[in-house]
Amino acid sequence: MPRTLALLAALVVGATAGRAGAQPPATQPGQLDVFDEAKLFSPAGIDKAKEAFRKTEYHHGLAVTVDTVTAPPTGKRVEAEAAHRDAAKWRAFMTAWARDTAKADRAKGVYVLVTLQPVGGIAVLADAQTTRRGFSADDDRKVREIFAAAFKEANGEPDETKKQAIRSAALLKAVEYVAADLKDTRVADAGGEERHERGPAQSNAPPRSPVMGYVCLGVCALAGVWLMIALVRAFSGGGGGGMGGGGGGFFPSLLGGLFGAAAGMWMYSHFFGGGGGMFGGGSDAYAGDAGGGADAGGDTGAGDWGGGSADAGGFDGGGGDFGGGGDFGGDF
Repeated sequence: MPRTLALLAALVVGATAGRAGAQPPATQPGQLDVFDEAKLFSPAGIDKAKEAFRKTEYHHGLAVTVDTVTAPPTGKRVEAEAAHRDAAKWRAFMTAWARDTAKADRAKGVYVLVTLQPVGGIAVLADAQTTRRGFSADDDRKVREIFAAAFKEANGEPDETKKQAIRSAALLKAVEYVAADLKDTRVADAGGEERHERGPAQSNAPPRSPVMGYVCLGVCALAGVWLMIALVRAFSGGGGGGMGGGGGGFFPSLLGGLFGAAAGMWMYSHFFGGGGGMFGGGSDAYAGDAGGGADAGGDTGAGDWGGGSADAGGFDGGGGDFGGGGDFGGDF
């Protein structure tokens, strides 16, 4: 029986201490995802770009996704065929297609879509959160131009290995540009307050009183003592009724102790733990659904592709004809 009580006491203390230490990190490494259906990059080049992006940490993390395809999906081909001979229509098509795909894939951060047919096309988007932290439509354009210049250069190279090397160098250059532009930025507060200023990354959680934290920790400690006393009384028959008598008894004492512990943990979580649930461990840097992503502290626009920036255009070297298409598709 003493061992049982000691184990229960250790669990209570451990839960309280674990909750106190479970704070989300202020910064996280960058994450690059490349889905290279069109085989534009070499595997080694993709790995090099991913490693380079991971070396930089960002306030609440940052994701970049690059999708390459040989042609639009079946449901988009008629629309692509109607748009690809006109620069303005092609830009609008690429932007809308990229937004649809980013939202469907639940992507966040910066999203790049590349197609080779019916002509070359590139779209670069930033979600609302990334735009608020300072990544503008001009930055979207610069990333697109990095890829477009490399794709055009690769088209004049007959060796496929060298083509991939040129494009892979552009992938690395693009993510290095994103890293340099956003490495010292901070995620905007919930509610839309913008924070474009550069500086050391800080948590966007509201300041909390250390006195309240100590009070809540004290309440949790008392709750643990309450639970231990209830268990001792229950197993020893205290409380006036033993295991089944009236007035106290095993189950009333046990439930009373558990209720006290739960109340103490709730108070700690509510006043000091950031609202992460009774035993939650804080927030996820990429939490939230596409289209209205919630980040730590509330809705900051992660995954909101309708509220971010965008740039799209073509590049020489698209081509192919899947339904009467042509060869339009310069760098515009």
